[in-house]
Amino acid sequence: MITKEKAKEIAESFIKNRKLEYVRLNHAPVSFYENDEILHGKRKGEILDVYVYHYTMPGVLEETGNLIYLDAKTGEILCIQTHHWYLDIE
Repeated sequence: MITKEKAKEIAESFIKNRKLEYVRLNHAPVSFYENDEILHGKRKGEILDVYVYHYTMPGVLEETGNLIYLDAKTGEILCIQTHHWYLDIE
């Protein structure tokens, strides 16, 4: 299992490598959830332990928060939750 620090490093590297817009990174502590059902993406329906990384991106009227879900065992990025829906990671 990866650590919270490693999850943070993976998420921030993903954001920068994909050139995603952001205002602030890690505006809340990295969260850990045991036995969480994955609702979207290629691992939809699986029950996994996950880390959730929070970052803020610019919005029209105000900043909006997004969440990156990572598999706690492998560090694989599962999906991004936006204020509207989910973005699957290919």
